[in-house]
Amino acid sequence: MRDLAQGRCEEALVRLDALLRDPSVSASDRAAAANKRGVALVQLERRQEARAAFDGALAIVAEYAPALVNIGSLHFESGETENAIAYYRRAIAADEQYALAHHNLGVAYKRLGRTGDAVRELRRAHRLEGRGGSTSPNRPT
Repeated sequence: MRDLAQGRCEEALVRLDALLRDPSVSASDRAAAANKRGVALVQLERRQEARAAFDGALAIVAEYAPALVNIGSLHFESGETENAIAYYRRAIAADEQYALAHHNLGVAYKRLGRTGDAVRELRRAHRLEGRGGSTSPNRPT
């Protein structure tokens, strides 16, 4: 994760791939590694591969909220706001406390002119952030 945080995406991919091959790594940690692999690929502008990595995280943990948000963000960045909203809602259904899902849903609602819904979700995200939730608007997590 340190490599990814420091922008060394290729190095991060090597380490994440090793984690994914390690049979002793738990399913939740493997899902997190697959998701972070997708994040590294997004940073490298390899969006199709990133989508496959996010889908890989979901194959490990069916409703892994960070991967659902990241797929939603890929749709959002492509202008597919309704598809993004569907993924953000799935992420919230999987983890009601995931602030980033609420934040990104609020931003997507705002794009569609659904101001009341946007304000509600952004406020919810803000409250959850204060409790240790994670937000980094419409960027892979």
